Amino acid sequence: MEQDQVAANLEGMDDLDFTGWNNADWHGVFAHHHTDDVDVDWKGQAPTHGIEAHIDAMKAYVDSAGGTPPRIAAHPIAFGSGEWTCVVGEFEGGGRMVTVAKWKDGAIAEEYIWS
Repeated sequence: MEQDQVAANLEGMDDLDFTGWNNADWHGVFAHHHTDDVDVDWKGQAPTHGIEAHIDAMKAYVDSAGGTPPRIAAHPIAFGSGEWTCVVGEFEGGGRMVTVAKWKDGAIAEEYIWS
């Protein structure tokens, strides 16, 4: 049962990054994979509370990077245990991001990001 939960959460992370993030679908796919009261700590950025604050922070990041999200091409490392997942996202053209997420009822409730 725990492996089913981990697999479903990792599929959610794939959808979040490859569809929501890559297409800047903030209020659709991106919001769908987060709880309304999500807490996000992106190292180097101010922590946020709530999906709207998280979306605003991601939009500001994307705007500062030229207006288009750096595309995540692959998750070569992805694993989890219980309600936690860890995913390494590789950007097209180089660079990586690591996301550790705590899931609640199929959505991210806590997220820790390093890039």
